Amino acid sequence: MSIEIMRQVRNALVWNLNTDLDNIPACEQWAKMLRKNIDDLDKAIADAEFVWVGLSNGEMIELSEMQLGSWDLILEVEAKLKERNT
Repeated sequence: MSIEIMRQVRNALVWNLNTDLDNIPACEQWAKMLRKNIDDLDKAIADAEFVWVGLSNGEMIELSEMQLGSWDLILEVEAKLKERNT
């Protein structure tokens, strides 16, 4: 599901929730379900918007040529990934 479609669905759910459903006793369960769906969609949208950027081939070659111990290599990779993803 694309982010834009998720936004459209979320907006429709919010609109539906705000049409006095809370004032109708028989619809309280429906309103509760809508709130949960809106929260789930907000999370899905946030997750979908996050884009991970990995290392380039050049960066991987550079790291492999450093001849570092395992822990030092892990720290270097982490530093490069943090740099690319902030």
